[in-house]
Amino acid sequence: MVTITPVKSLHEHIAYLSKISPTRPALLTCDGEGMVVEEITYEELSQKVGSASAYFQALGLKKGDRIALAFKNSAELLILSWAAWSVGIVTVPLDTKRDTAELYEYKIKLNNAKLLVVQEGILKEGEGRKIDGVETREFSGFENASNNSVVESELPAQEGLSHTALVLFTSGTTSYPKGAKLTLENLIVNAQGIREWLNITDEDRFLVNLPLHHINSTTFCLSMILAGGSVAIPPSYSNSHFWQQTARTRSTLTSIVQSIVFDQLSRIDEYAAIKDMLKLNRIQIGSAPVVAQTAQEFIKKFRIPLYQGYGQTETALRVTGVPMNLSKSLYEQLVEENSIGAPMSWANVEITDEEGNILGENQEGELVVKGPAVMEGYLGNEPAFRNGYFLTGDIGIYRMIDGKRYFFLKGRKKEMIIKGGINISPVAVENHLKKISDDIGQVYVIGFPDERYGEEVAAVICWRKDVDEESAKRRLKFKLISGTPFLSSYETPKYMCSIDQEDLPTTSTGKVQRTVLKSKTPVEKFESVHTLLQTSSYKFSILDPQSPYFSASHALYNHCWQPLAVEIKKYKEDMNKQFILLAIDSNDKVAGQIAFIRTDLGSEELLHTAYDSLFGPNVSNPAGKAFVCVSICSSDYEPKPVLAVAQIPDNDVVRKYLAEEGDPVLKFHQKPKGGLPKGAELIDVIPNGRPEDMSSLGYNMLLKYPSLLENVGITDGAPVSNQLIEAVLLIAKDMGMKDVYAYSRPGSLASYVSSLA
Repeated sequence: MVTITPVKSLHEHIAYLSKISPTRPALLTCDGEGMVVEEITYEELSQKVGSASAYFQALGLKKGDRIALAFKNSAELLILSWAAWSVGIVTVPLDTKRDTAELYEYKIKLNNAKLLVVQEGILKEGEGRKIDGVETREFSGFENASNNSVVESELPAQEGLSHTALVLFTSGTTSYPKGAKLTLENLIVNAQGIREWLNITDEDRFLVNLPLHHINSTTFCLSMILAGGSVAIPPSYSNSHFWQQTARTRSTLTSIVQSIVFDQLSRIDEYAAIKDMLKLNRIQIGSAPVVAQTAQEFIKKFRIPLYQGYGQTETALRVTGVPMNLSKSLYEQLVEENSIGAPMSWANVEITDEEGNILGENQEGELVVKGPAVMEGYLGNEPAFRNGYFLTGDIGIYRMIDGKRYFFLKGRKKEMIIKGGINISPVAVENHLKKISDDIGQVYVIGFPDERYGEEVAAVICWRKDVDEESAKRRLKFKLISGTPFLSSYETPKYMCSIDQEDLPTTSTGKVQRTVLKSKTPVEKFESVHTLLQTSSYKFSILDPQSPYFSASHALYNHCWQPLAVEIKKYKEDMNKQFILLAIDSNDKVAGQIAFIRTDLGSEELLHTAYDSLFGPNVSNPAGKAFVCVSICSSDYEPKPVLAVAQIPDNDVVRKYLAEEGDPVLKFHQKPKGGLPKGAELIDVIPNGRPEDMSSLGYNMLLKYPSLLENVGITDGAPVSNQLIEAVLLIAKDMGMKDVYAYSRPGSLASYVSSLA
């Protein structure tokens, strides 16, 4: 075992490890399935940190300067961060997945960052994220970084740990996130506390599952370096390959959140396939509300202990944790009672009342923390301390067990939503919802209980008095499902409910009491954003990947469209390129479904568009002004055998067939629906629209429904296929769209041509 002396300089510590363990692995990069593709030894790590330090100095950076880093999970991000901290440069990591261009600019300019360093390829994925007035450099590897005029020996390593090293943003109760300033001492102290808590040694390997721009992975990786251990870095967390990644990288430890526990409970086959290869012997869980029942189920199913920890960005990560050296009975008791554990060795944790008085055992109040891992403050110096203690905003109690304090959370003091370990600001979401919908009078965003994420985002809405509430709800839901430039999919509310303004709980000064609103609004009053409308016969919902109806939808599609069946993976990929509206009957079965896209193309362009091209970027547009229905099926449909045809007819023969014989699919669309005076009109046929569809001999036909949609409605009791078309027409009306097309097929064309032979 490697003997590690107390860390006084990060630069010196890495150099020390490179001398005593030069060939020991430090960082391992692996692919999505866990296969190691690159291994960096401690000797190489020290060299790369030196190259990166020289790279920064060659760019004219000096001690105290701040740089923004836009990287996905990678060894490069860790090395650049450690190199910067080693020479006194402050890093500001950005979220390449969820940060909008507006947030990029906000974070960079608030820090007065001198430079934005981006991972190769990131700018192509995030258009519009270059910031005016800020130099942007694309990092293409350490080989290029070392090709500069500065040599490593000239670099002034930063002595001590007291300098600011990292600014991480954490959502506050304002619309913009707050920047927590963390010194290298904060990070080292917390990392050392985690190392002691989880008994991390140089024999351990940590698998990164959470983002490296998050305090969790940042501090855990530092813990491994302090111990002389190693870090395995996959591209991202993978639901389907979690166990593979863990086994193939030979990881002994990882840190996860509640949503990962939830995911893996259904991955018993994947676990069974590699369990004999597993080295994983403990898992840390935290950074989001933990559901005790699922934690217990996970431990029982996989026989790997979970150790819950609690902390925040402002405390450089863990403040408390369930100890490892407990008796089996006490450990199981703490898991069942969902304890966040006992304080870390560095942490002074108390429970206080509103005036700051320290409370005793079983007295409920706010958790406050003091100690060398607590941040120096926020950018802008927003208030965060009282009597020297950091105010966590969390309510809890402690109980004495075997002479030690164990803490238990009761809830959040303020309204912050923690979804899967990510803080979401209700105020920010509310502000964006008001931008998205003019129909909203007032809106309050709260956390909604969710088994997978701990909390989901839900919106309680007071609609304006002059709007049709049902139409306004559908309009907002469809906008959210379609995606907006204002909200990431992670922040987008998944549930909503309506409330009269008079029923909002308020203080004597008229301020809405969010915590009361959350506790007093019944769960059953909320409805899924994906459920757009309901009749006496059906519930109409847009399909999403997590829907319990996904498999049934896939099976129905393959039944109706045989022999054009698709594999479930392809079906899931295609689902993201269209909207699939399900009709769910009273028995909770999928009775039918219709798929449609949005586009800005008109009839002339659509007539020259092949079926497969409908889903491409040149046709499909989530903000388009027209709908095109591309497939429809019902559970009572029975497909007929496709008759062989010797020769494909020309366009005129097909037009004649449609005009004289009345194809059943054409007849279906031509019948009036939704209270409209007439049905769809045939525009023309499309030869070779879908060559593989031999029931229509590769032909498609384009139809257009009446443009006057003001009076459209659902005909209760009509066949499910009719109601599905009517639902699309109704949504089009809600969205202010005039054009609804059907890109369909003359379904009996092959039979007709065969009869002529």
